Amino acid sequence: MTRRIRIILLMIAAVLPATAQLRLPAIMSDHMVIQRNEKIRFWGWADKGARVTVALAGNTASAKAARDGRWSVQLPALPAGGPYTVTVSSKKETITLDDVLVGEVWICSGQSNMEFMLRSINNADEEIRSATNGNIRSFDVQKDMARFPKDDLKGDWKICSPQTAGNFSAVGYLFCREIAERLNVPVGLINTSWGGTDIESWMSMETIDAFPKYRRLMTRLRSEELEAYLARGKEVEAAFLKAIADEPGEKEQWYLPSYSKSDWKPLRVPGLWTDDALSGVDGVVWTTVEFSVPEALAGQPAILSLGMIDDDDVTWINGTKVGSTVGYDIKRRYTVPSGVLKAGKNKLTVKIVDNHAGGGCYGSSDLFFLQVGQERLSILSDGWKYKIAVDNEAFEYVEDGPNAFPSRLFNAMVAPIAGYPARGFVWYQGENNAPRAEEYYRLFPAMINDWRSRWNRADMPFYWVQLANYMPSDEHPSASNWAVLRDAQNSARSLPHTGQAVIIDVGDADDIHPRDKQTVGHRLACLALHNDYGMADIYCESPQPLKAVKHGDNVLVTFENVARGLKAKSRYGYVCGFAVAGKDGKYRWVRAETSGIDAVLLDCTGIDNPKSVRYAWADNPDDANLYNSAGLPAAPFEKAVEK
Repeated sequence: MTRRIRIILLMIAAVLPATAQLRLPAIMSDHMVIQRNEKIRFWGWADKGARVTVALAGNTASAKAARDGRWSVQLPALPAGGPYTVTVSSKKETITLDDVLVGEVWICSGQSNMEFMLRSINNADEEIRSATNGNIRSFDVQKDMARFPKDDLKGDWKICSPQTAGNFSAVGYLFCREIAERLNVPVGLINTSWGGTDIESWMSMETIDAFPKYRRLMTRLRSEELEAYLARGKEVEAAFLKAIADEPGEKEQWYLPSYSKSDWKPLRVPGLWTDDALSGVDGVVWTTVEFSVPEALAGQPAILSLGMIDDDDVTWINGTKVGSTVGYDIKRRYTVPSGVLKAGKNKLTVKIVDNHAGGGCYGSSDLFFLQVGQERLSILSDGWKYKIAVDNEAFEYVEDGPNAFPSRLFNAMVAPIAGYPARGFVWYQGENNAPRAEEYYRLFPAMINDWRSRWNRADMPFYWVQLANYMPSDEHPSASNWAVLRDAQNSARSLPHTGQAVIIDVGDADDIHPRDKQTVGHRLACLALHNDYGMADIYCESPQPLKAVKHGDNVLVTFENVARGLKAKSRYGYVCGFAVAGKDGKYRWVRAETSGIDAVLLDCTGIDNPKSVRYAWADNPDDANLYNSAGLPAAPFEKAVEK
C-alpha cells in the first residue's frame, strides 16, 4: 500500500463515526435512580469482544461484549442512598455518571391523564413552588413508535425543583412525592405515556397475537412493505376519502326495502365487528335487519335507539331517513315520523362510516329498541346482515398514528427499558377503550401479565386508576360503556398483587381530565405504602360488594373493605346511586341506607322479583355517595341477586 493511499484511508477513518463505541441506554445517565435492595443491572454496547467494567459504590462487575456489541453486568444490591458516581469503562473509553441515587423506582404509563402535567392541575402554582425535593427524579420517555422492539429510547432524568416539576406527570409526581416523604428515600419516576392511546398500543406483539381481531393489522405491521404503505398514505388518502363520499350504497339506494340483500352476510349486533372480513375494515359498511310491528302500532311515531355507532352513521326505516350522527361515543336516538312504520315486517338499514379501528353498533343490548307509545319493540335478532361498500384495504391506505397498529408504543417506549429494576407499575388508561369496553376484560389482564413477564417478575406490583366520572349524569338508570370499562378494570383485581384507585368522586362532567390529581396520587400511594412498604395503618382498599341477597321484599348488599364501617356522605344518611332490575330487566333507582357496618339495605318497593343490582353504574355517577370509614368510595358494580 502506498503512503498516499494510507493517508487517504486514515483521513476517511477520522471523519467516519465509530461503529461500536462504548454506549449506555438513555435510561442510564446522570441523576438516575436505581432500585434499592435489588441486584443492579447495567447494560449497553461496545466493540465486539471488548471487556466492559462497571463500578459503583465499591463494587465492580465486568463482561465481554458479544458479537452484536451487547454487554450486561449485575452488581450487588444497595440500600437507599447516594449520590454516587458510576464509571463504565473499556480499554479505550470511560463513561462517568454523576449524581446517581439509590431508592425506589416506579414506572408510570397510560394515556393523557397520566401524561397530564403538574402545571395544569388544581392549585398548580403552590404545588410547583413546593416541589423542592431533589431526591425525586423523573425520566420522561419521548414519544415514539416502532415496528419492532427497539434497543433504546430518548429521554433524560430531571431533578425535582420548581423549575422542572411543572412538566412532570402530575399523577406520577404526586404518587412518588408521598412515597418519598413517608419513606424518606429517593424515588425515581419513569413516565412513558401518550395521550389518546389504546391499550393495544402498549402491548407486545406476542401478546397481541393471541387476539385474532388484530391478525390483519399485525400481518401488515410485520410486512416489509409497511413503510411503503405508510409513505403512500397521504397520496392515497384523498382517493380513499373520495371513495367514502362516493360510496355506491346511497347512489344505488341500498336502504330501500325493495333492494335485494340476499348476498349480504350475517352480523352480530350489538358489538364491534369481530368477523374476520370486517375486523380490520375502515371505510363504509351497510347493515340491515327486519323487525316486526303489531298492527295496532302501525303508522305511529316512534323513537329508535341504536346504542352507539363507531364512527358515523346514516339510518333509514323502510326507506325513510330517520337520522344521522357524526361521532363514535354519542348515543343514537332518532325520531321516526308518523306513517313510516307498517304492520308486519319493517326494514331498518344503517350505513356506518368507520374512520379508524373497530367499527359497528355497540353498547348494552337494552340500548337497542323501538319505542312506540308505551310499547318497546326489540330490533335485536339473529337476522342482522352487512355488506362492505368501501374498504381501506382496496386502497392500501393506512392512517398512521399511535393507534394505527397495536404494539408500536410498547416497541418504542417500553421494550427498551424492560428489565430496568423497578418496584412496580402505575397505570392510568382506559378512556380510549371505553367504546370497546367489553374487550378490556381480556386486554387489560393480558397487558399486566405481559409487562410482568418482560421484567421477569410474575408478582410485580401493578396499580391503576379506575376511570373517573365524566359526561352528563343520567336522569334515569341507563347503559354505560364507561361503567363496563370500570367493571373490566375492577375485575383485573383477581390477579395477584394488583390494586385500584377508585375516583368516581373527583371527575368533571365537562372535562375528561380531572384537575384533582392530588386525590388520585394519594389513593395510588396508599396502595403502595400499605402493600409494598408494610404500613398497616394506611387503609388502601375501596368497598367491594360480596353478595346481594333478598331480604324480605327488599335486597341486602354486603361489602368487604369497609374499614370501621360504611357510611353515606349525605346530610340525611341516605345512600344514592343504587338501581335494581326486576324480572322485566328494567333498572329503577331505589332508596337505600346503610345496615350495620358492612351492608346496605335497598328498598325495592314496586319492583317485581328483584334480579340484579347496580351501583354507580353510569358515565357520571355523580350522586354515588357510599364510602368506608377511611374515606374511600365504593367501587361501581353490577351484581345478581341471590335468593
